[in-house]
Amino acid sequence: MKLHRQVGNLRHNLQSYDELGFVIDGQHYRGGVLLAQNLLLHPWGPTHARLLDCTDFQPLLAAAVPEVVLLGTGRRQHLDIYLLRTLRDSGLTVEAMDSAAACRTYGILLAEDRQVAAALLPIST
Repeated sequence: MKLHRQVGNLRHNLQSYDELGFVIDGQHYRGGVLLAQNLLLHPWGPTHARLLDCTDFQPLLAAAVPEVVLLGTGRRQHLDIYLLRTLRDSGLTVEAMDSAAACRTYGILLAEDRQVAAALLPIST
């Protein structure tokens, strides 16, 4: 699915996604990505959302902590309450949803000039 290009101070533009990955700044990244204003990490994350742990989010804690992290868990939403609580206790506000919804929400929050990050697993997972 194609997304609208966002204009602003974001260095990396999430342009579209497909079953295998994400198009960011015109380049297709297969697999998961971690995306924030000054961060593009690929490959990122495990092969399935149930395998995520706190160490997967350490790069965000080392950078400027965003207002919210959108966690795209693949084709379906996967909630790990323990992981979300642990991340919250470390200073990250994480909203988990399926990856398609996370991509759309990311674009909306960028248009509002919000400090947002996206931790995205591909739709195929």
